[in-house]
Amino acid sequence: MPQGAPSTLPQLDLDELAANRIRGFRERQGHPEAWVSVAPGGLQGERLTFTFALVEPSELGADELLVEGAPDILFVAPRVISRHVVGSRVNSDPVSGALSLETTYNPDADPLAQAVQQLLDTEINPAVAGHGGYSGLLDIADGVAYVQMGGGCQGCGLAEVTLSQGVRSAIIERFPEIVEVVDTTDHASGTNPYYEPSKK
Repeated sequence: MPQGAPSTLPQLDLDELAANRIRGFRERQGHPEAWVSVAPGGLQGERLTFTFALVEPSELGADELLVEGAPDILFVAPRVISRHVVGSRVNSDPVSGALSLETTYNPDADPLAQAVQQLLDTEINPAVAGHGGYSGLLDIADGVAYVQMGGGCQGCGLAEVTLSQGVRSAIIERFPEIVEVVDTTDHASGTNPYYEPSKK
């Protein structure tokens, strides 16, 4: 068991095709013991997508969670998306082999999350739609709302201005139980990135 990992790990459901694809890919890359990182990939409409990558096993950071898909396949994810990952199902497309995650987390079951998303849909997204952008709620935990920005907002140098002057102020002003809003977008993947990719 890696240092920093609990003795009993939370689980996700990994289908056999996906498990075999991960094992084969790790072998071809020469990293048979690699973990699989899971990260928010962005929003497609109202649907959150996820990205997968191999990472070397290491000591877990305080903001990371290790999840078991099979005894020999471990996933590492940011804790902020743990409600999406734990108990989810990871599938592999039978044609392309691409991995996908079917999350069991339903933000519609959370009245606060539903209200925040409605605010984004009715007041924020119409304002940024002209630039091809949109924003969506990823999660709310411990008084922090985590949002994803996509379309023209991803990688845009004005995304922080949009977040600080629009999204953050609107959410905090409307919902006093939320004390901070965090942008979880990978802006380095956009067309005009202003963040450097984080180094693990």
